[in-house]
Amino acid sequence: MKKFKSFLNPLEWIRAWQYSRKAGPYRKSAHDLELSLYSQILTNNMLHFGYFDDTSVTCESISLKQLEDAQIRYAQKIIEQIKDKNNTVLDVGCGMGGLSSMIRKLDIPVEALTPNKKQIAFINKTQESLKTHQCKFEHFETDTQYGTVINSESIQYIALDDAFQKVNNILLPGGRWIIVDFFRINTSGKDKSAHLLEDFQQKRCDHKWEVIEEQDITLNTLPTLKFANMYVERFLKPLKHFAFEKLRYKKPWLYYLTNDLRGSIDKKIIKQHASIDPEMFLREKKYMLYVLERRH
Repeated sequence: MKKFKSFLNPLEWIRAWQYSRKAGPYRKSAHDLELSLYSQILTNNMLHFGYFDDTSVTCESISLKQLEDAQIRYAQKIIEQIKDKNNTVLDVGCGMGGLSSMIRKLDIPVEALTPNKKQIAFINKTQESLKTHQCKFEHFETDTQYGTVINSESIQYIALDDAFQKVNNILLPGGRWIIVDFFRINTSGKDKSAHLLEDFQQKRCDHKWEVIEEQDITLNTLPTLKFANMYVERFLKPLKHFAFEKLRYKKPWLYYLTNDLRGSIDKKIIKQHASIDPEMFLREKKYMLYVLERRH
């Protein structure tokens, strides 16, 4: 009965309610536990897909070092598109600050924006002199006019009209908007994350933005998905099966009582696995690099 002591104690139920109330609701934009996990696995403070020059690399041959190198190369691809090196760059959806750090090392002024409070705390600790903004981009208020705005895997979370209007308000005349993200290429796909590419193109025309550079880098980002997919299939799923089966043999009563919990874990794994299915991604998405300038 010791194992159920806390569970059966009414005072513990009250404390649990108080703890839950104090913790508040989980908001992905403010916490994002998945990104926090990835940032502890990879050590370069990058949280994006990465860019592989060798698109034929096999998932079995990819090392963590190669993954990190691909993320650095991805950041370099973005930095290569910064034309104005004197006026401030705004890194929207800055993650752990890896891209901002690389920009700063080139003596280009930069500010970082993210709604994620843990990311802001990490950046403030590791890059004390980097100016940060903790808010959603659509709620961002500033008197600064930026020479470059970068949305690296963050435009997908922002309503397109809001994004175009906000950048139009804060970008200097002749400034560049660099967008690197994946887009859906049809409405019938299973994965509904990200904007439809045709919607993005229509909004770009409606808001009078001109494409200066356009690159389809889908195949260059795909090795990361293949690597992640391999680890789910070869490690995470077998590990989950091992843990559940061991529980079934060691504690059958607990295995029975946690049936709903295990079911929810299975559903979560299936959902997460679908988001990194490389074949489905190739059918339903395009990963694009755009450089836009405002037409006058």
